[in-house]
Amino acid sequence: MIFDIGRVCIKTHGRDAKRHCVVIDVIDDTMVLVDGNTRRKKVNITHLEPMDKTIDVKKKATTEEVLKGLSDLGFKVKDLSKKKEKKPVKAPEKKEEPAKVAKAPSTDKKKE
Repeated sequence: MIFDIGRVCIKTHGRDAKRHCVVIDVIDDTMVLVDGNTRRKKVNITHLEPMDKTIDVKKKATTEEVLKGLSDLGFKVKDLSKKKEKKPVKAPEKKEEPAKVAKAPSTDKKKE
């Protein structure tokens, strides 16, 4: 099969088009799981262009392993150190209620 585990491909459709990825799992005859310079995603094989290069990765390899394999082949890889760090959770601020002002007695007196 052309799309075996470890095959380097180029995405041709979608948001990650023109980016390099690696097949890390074969789901069925038409779908594979890819990772690399793309999002880890299940992809239709018609949206991939296989290259003649492969890397040695196991089934469902981690993103770090895939990116290391791509960089060893000479591909430019995305930097994972830019991941967003979780911000510390602030304690909710207490809302201060405005001081209650006593109503002044009405100056209008009802006629009896």
